[in-house]
Amino acid sequence: MDLLRRFVDEPPDFQSFRDVKPTLLTCWWSTLYAIAIIFIRVIGRYVRAEKLFAEDGIMLLAIIPLLIRMAFTHVVLLYGTNNTVADTLSPLAIHNRQIGSQMVLASRVMYAAYLWAIKFSVSMFLRTLTESVWQRSHQHYLRYLHIFLAVTFVTTIVADLGACQPFSHYWQVVPDPGPQCRQGSAHLLTMGILNIATNLVLIIFPIPMILKSRLPIKSQASIIGRLALPFLSIGFTAYAMPVVIDRRFAQPARSLLASMDILLATFISNATVLVSLLQDRGYKKTKYKHGTERGGFHVKTTVKGGVAEGVGRVRHDRWGSDEDLMRSESDDGGGLRKKEDGTIVTVESIGMGDLKRGGSVGGERSMEGSKNGALPGVPGKAKLKAIRVATTWNIRVEDGEV
Repeated sequence: MDLLRRFVDEPPDFQSFRDVKPTLLTCWWSTLYAIAIIFIRVIGRYVRAEKLFAEDGIMLLAIIPLLIRMAFTHVVLLYGTNNTVADTLSPLAIHNRQIGSQMVLASRVMYAAYLWAIKFSVSMFLRTLTESVWQRSHQHYLRYLHIFLAVTFVTTIVADLGACQPFSHYWQVVPDPGPQCRQGSAHLLTMGILNIATNLVLIIFPIPMILKSRLPIKSQASIIGRLALPFLSIGFTAYAMPVVIDRRFAQPARSLLASMDILLATFISNATVLVSLLQDRGYKKTKYKHGTERGGFHVKTTVKGGVAEGVGRVRHDRWGSDEDLMRSESDDGGGLRKKEDGTIVTVESIGMGDLKRGGSVGGERSMEGSKNGALPGVPGKAKLKAIRVATTWNIRVEDGEV
């Protein structure tokens, strides 16, 4: 009951700029760190793939509302808002708080614009991430997800600008315009609830596609765990709303928690890509040099009686593809293994790009047992110096001794 009384309680106590200066510095720190995370993600992706994907461009453009929001927040914390005790305010202080109350409306719009922009970027990232198991029905689901994001964004804007009538009462300081105009409780609750709902949808959206894949259960659990990071943002939002209410919607506390939410949401949205850049797993160096190997064979050979004995496998990974980011650590790496009968085989990890096309995960294949020593799936015989295949195949032979 005490928490509910905060909705109709008196405004919070007066705070000077000296009191809120640490909050302002923390807000700038959170904003700059969020921008740094985005730049690291975009630059790292460009260096590795020599191109920017759509989700990278969206994430980069999201910096614009982020900086605009911080500029407005700086003015808000410097001047204050009308949500305070105004009995002892001077005419200049009242004028400044009117400006601050106008700026806080715009900052809330930019706050929502940034969060929903990175949510849209995450949805596009999930599209390329699961490209190999993508179906036409999934495209419809993605369209519904984008519509849901658009509707919830518009709803947050309406809650920000439409809860107080007449509209000018949003920045009226004296006399007290009432809790509904100075507290912004409608925007706080609406945006908090919709932020939680959209994060849940982004978590649930890729799960059916991952469960239908042919990845091992352990790999599926690892991928789902990484895509479930938005639960951290959900928990923070659930914590922040009652804290703001308990402090009678004081703007410094509200701006501080919003800045921390921005930093956390930015890290979560870029975590998968950042971890991949740090680990640099798989065949990234080869892809840099040779470009795409999509749809081609990668053949490792060893000389044994003049005939190439090894393994051929179809490579479905696209250079710079997000499918490669979702390989589990146990699938990384490769190499040559020697069986008990002396047969040399090559073991290579298979990413999500191989799932739809029937590739085996973590499997071993050799030429021994195939008819006339032909490579699996390749017409004709595979000799060390002559590989007779259709012109549509992309064959690369590496000669070596084990």
